[in-house]
Amino acid sequence: MSRFTSKQQLLDEIVTERAKLDVLLARIPDSAKDEAVVDGLTVKDLLAHRTEWARMTLSWYETAKAGGAPAVPSATYKWNQLPALNAEIRARFANASLDEIEGEYTRVHDLLLDTVTAMSEEELLTPHYYAFTGSTDLAAYVNGASAAHYRSARKCIAKWWKAR
Repeated sequence: MSRFTSKQQLLDEIVTERAKLDVLLARIPDSAKDEAVVDGLTVKDLLAHRTEWARMTLSWYETAKAGGAPAVPSATYKWNQLPALNAEIRARFANASLDEIEGEYTRVHDLLLDTVTAMSEEELLTPHYYAFTGSTDLAAYVNGASAAHYRSARKCIAKWWKAR
């Protein structure tokens, strides 16, 4: 179960963490966003990763809401295979431009916010509301694909930027 007690609390955290990351990103020139930050990943890679996980979470939700059983985390990978899934995500977006990645980063974030805003507190905060969430609630999944992911990216990027 997530630590959230209201939809507004989740939305506030998403917006706050995104704003903090965006402030940091605004200080970094585009020319530096292709430099390795951590484990060979660039700022562009980190943004593509976060965007794809948010997109996947939205897809799981839409499938479950329509009565289907989403393949979580994907049709190809299980939870214990996340390194391989993340490597596939990185490879899939390796040739995308920084502009494309940043555009999708914004578009998918806005879609996620709109989607969460339209959700009821019950579907967000009730464990087992959707079968794919298991014993947790949808808010934990949303947080993992948004606020928590933004926070982890910010910490990695800030450390790299300070050391640079």
